[in-house]
Amino acid sequence: MTWWRRWPYWMGYAASGLAAGYGGLLLVAVLTGRRSLVGLPDLAAPGAGLLLAGSAMAAATVRPWGRRIPPGLVSTGVWAVTGLALAGSAMVLLNLIELFLTGAVQDRHGNADWLPFAQRLGLAGVAALFVATAISWRRRTSGGCVRCGRNHPPGRPDRRHPAPHPAPPVVRRFAYAGCATLLPYAVLHTLGAFGVPGIEPDGYRPPWSAAVAFWAGLGLAVFLLSGLVQPWGMVFPRWTLWLAGRRVPRLLPLTPVWLVAPTLALYGTGALVLIAAGVLDWRWDGGRGLLGVAAPTAFAGYGWALAVAAVSYQRRTVPSCVPAPAPASAPAPGAGRDIGHSGPVPGTAGRPGP
Repeated sequence: MTWWRRWPYWMGYAASGLAAGYGGLLLVAVLTGRRSLVGLPDLAAPGAGLLLAGSAMAAATVRPWGRRIPPGLVSTGVWAVTGLALAGSAMVLLNLIELFLTGAVQDRHGNADWLPFAQRLGLAGVAALFVATAISWRRRTSGGCVRCGRNHPPGRPDRRHPAPHPAPPVVRRFAYAGCATLLPYAVLHTLGAFGVPGIEPDGYRPPWSAAVAFWAGLGLAVFLLSGLVQPWGMVFPRWTLWLAGRRVPRLLPLTPVWLVAPTLALYGTGALVLIAAGVLDWRWDGGRGLLGVAAPTAFAGYGWALAVAAVSYQRRTVPSCVPAPAPASAPAPGAGRDIGHSGPVPGTAGRPGP
């Protein structure tokens, strides 16, 4: 078995090492007077404590002494670190887009924002490793196979990929609702490109090229989410030409999904909460007021729908272990011989036929 297929056995070590290293760096930063984390003040010390405690929990999933800790406590600790790390990395996607388009990362005041960007990247890596650690821990403590999570006889059975099938109806409806939340945002931007006043801030009118690019991106977003809930997301369809009929690698759709979903879901939800609480200055002043609500609604709706569809896709595409075929054994002497057609019956040799 190659090393990457043995990930349930070493993922806890990787998560523990990354969390310990990150927590140690934050502790050094606190001792030298740098107390901010991801651009927020006075979070470095709590972040260091959380990561160091999470490092111990991740190590408990792979070390013998971890068996003496209640499994539920270990699972709770690992998932808590995962959730908080995801929350801290919420803006990393926007930073990556900005870096790709402009070659720099800046805060809202126009200053260089490289350190918080690196911190968000680190937290995204922590979250990814802790998710895998939690999954491997659950499989090992439930008595199931660490590769597929199911119960089957021990050994190294063959792996069988599931046949293409759609997501459950509730997941599909959630995905379609997530796609629908993008439409008001897209329509308002299109109206702004037509020159309808009061939609874009400060009288800005986006060029037609930006509107076309926005709709193209919208199409890609709908395509990605639809593929997670439809059978053609598991096996390439006929219109993909030479790829038709081949199995879609699981990481092909899941990698961009898990890069996009946390940022969109947390950013959009947080903005809506701040608007409802009155923290963000928002006024109902026609189109601009609608755009101020349509944007976070689109981000939150699509992000959460993408996350739900991705979890369903991961569960539906997990290969199942099937018993390996038994080795063929040599037949016993006389086995499989048809007595009525194996030769002359004793006592009839040489006797003429009828």
